[in-house]
Amino acid sequence: MAELDKLYRIALENAALVSSYRKRFAYEKLKELLSEKWPGKHPAILISGIRGVGKTTLMLQLFSDIKGAFYFSADSILVKTSTIYTIVEQAYRQGYNPIFIDEIHRYPRWVEELKNIYDDFNVQIIASGSSTAAIKKGSIILGRRALDFPLSLLTLREFFYLRENEKYTATIDDVMDKKSAIRWLAAHPKVERYYREYLSTGGFPMTGSERGAIFKLVKRMIYEDALSEFSLTENKVDVSERLLGFLSLSKPGEFSYTSFSSMSGYAKSTIYEVVSMLKELELLRSIEEKTPKSEAKGTIKLLFSHPNLRVAFAEQLMKEPELGALREEYFLFHMANLGYPISIPKKMKKTPDYIVKINDNPILFEIGSSSKTREQLGRKGVLLDDDGLIVLGFVQKTDQK
Repeated sequence: MAELDKLYRIALENAALVSSYRKRFAYEKLKELLSEKWPGKHPAILISGIRGVGKTTLMLQLFSDIKGAFYFSADSILVKTSTIYTIVEQAYRQGYNPIFIDEIHRYPRWVEELKNIYDDFNVQIIASGSSTAAIKKGSIILGRRALDFPLSLLTLREFFYLRENEKYTATIDDVMDKKSAIRWLAAHPKVERYYREYLSTGGFPMTGSERGAIFKLVKRMIYEDALSEFSLTENKVDVSERLLGFLSLSKPGEFSYTSFSSMSGYAKSTIYEVVSMLKELELLRSIEEKTPKSEAKGTIKLLFSHPNLRVAFAEQLMKEPELGALREEYFLFHMANLGYPISIPKKMKKTPDYIVKINDNPILFEIGSSSKTREQLGRKGVLLDDDGLIVLGFVQKTDQK
């Protein structure tokens, strides 16, 4: 039991370090989930999300606020001399519940032991790890025994809240009507000054002012997470870095596997594998035509999953990222976060940037520019400049407060 006391003390000390941090919107949602009544045993809640999104902080805040909770990190030396199963059993016998397990993917047999914990004890487990790919794979294997809880990067709305402690909310109708967007901004004058900062670093809650912090996170995702989860070879590491560097300085547009293969000298099959891996790591996002064969044809837009990632790579190359690309990645991140399906029109060079299905209605969007004519956009088209993009960042998901 001595190890249990040591782990509990370490947890209290770590929780004290984040006690002054404002809580993310996900805090209340997860707390409500923990209090829900289930017909049988509570499934283990597996928190997935890109490195730096704040999973550890969220768990420590909940551990600190929930009476009788227990927290430990699976990469602790105290765990390596025991087992997760044994520690959970001891904590459960001592009356601790729920039990938070951080960095669980670093423990080799974590999926098997979580399965046994679920079968043997009536205890609520909340687990997470810095490898989102490992957590998602584990959730699939555990099936009914686990519930995936994705934690996304900050929206502009949440970034503003963490800075100002004020919750502002817009509607999608405010976004699509220029006059409504202007009225909304006039009623909330403080929000505009956070927009450019958000594009650079605002999606990651804990990076602070440290230069290169996001780039370091990405490097760890490639050299640690990808190496362990995807059996990454040295050649594929090179392809990953070359591709991310290339994209960070590219304008948003159609990505051709054939062209990049010819330019870089890497096999097209290797590039396909690397792109698939980087999408699983939530570093890249692909948008395709509304046809199942689009990717095979090469008709695909390949962008970073969040504008902060483009900025991080461009800074390392001592270049300025393309503003149009940052706007599009911002747009895609927020629309996807709201749950709207997105595709690209056919023959995209002479058409609007994206089709977004909003309330079953396909809406054409042109981002950051009025180069397309009203005829090209059609009656349901929207020209979305920075005003509209800022307002989009404050549209609230239906499950948020």
